[in-house]
Amino acid sequence: MIISLDYDGTLVDSYTVIPLIYEKIREELNLYEGFTEAMLAVEDLGDYFGIFERGKWIRFLIKDSPDEIIEYYWKMRSENQIILPGTIEFLEKYKNRDLYLVTSTDDTKDIKIKRIKKTNLDKYFKDILVYGTEEFKTIIDVFEYLIDIDRDIIYIDDKNTNLYQIKNKLNIKLFKRIYYPPYPLKLAWYYPEIDLPKIINIFEIEKYIRL
Repeated sequence: MIISLDYDGTLVDSYTVIPLIYEKIREELNLYEGFTEAMLAVEDLGDYFGIFERGKWIRFLIKDSPDEIIEYYWKMRSENQIILPGTIEFLEKYKNRDLYLVTSTDDTKDIKIKRIKKTNLDKYFKDILVYGTEEFKTIIDVFEYLIDIDRDIIYIDDKNTNLYQIKNKLNIKLFKRIYYPPYPLKLAWYYPEIDLPKIINIFEIEKYIRL
């Protein structure tokens, strides 16, 4: 059996710091009021539509030193990510199993890998599979790859958008981790509506399935 897990919102919280990042950018560049709220709305839409490269919209919306801002954004998200309760204990318990981390790219695959390594969680996984890249265009591509290794797969994710895609195309045991970011609508976390087991702590999957 393959145990596959999402990263942001499932194992770690790197979202809570985002309003502070944009507020700091607003203050440093003396930008208009409402900038932080507007950027959180952009983040919300980006996650819903699967546009993960923050650099694209930062360069479009901020003309003053965009490369420095992008570097600052990822530096702050990396330094302030918090490992969620139960994560270490779960990974320790199942570290000798086939654990795979399935995650979207940041602006680049390298940024995402460095951010994961910053938490030291990479040591628990047999492999880290990043989609939105040349190797795996979509999350479906990742799971088609994993199915070739073992057809018995479970996957935990906090986003409805991801879980909905997988549920409609593949036969994988899916669980929704309850997490909601500080975004105005939380679109990717509420829609599309899905009928799946919901868990608050990842250990709760033990109630549904024998690992």
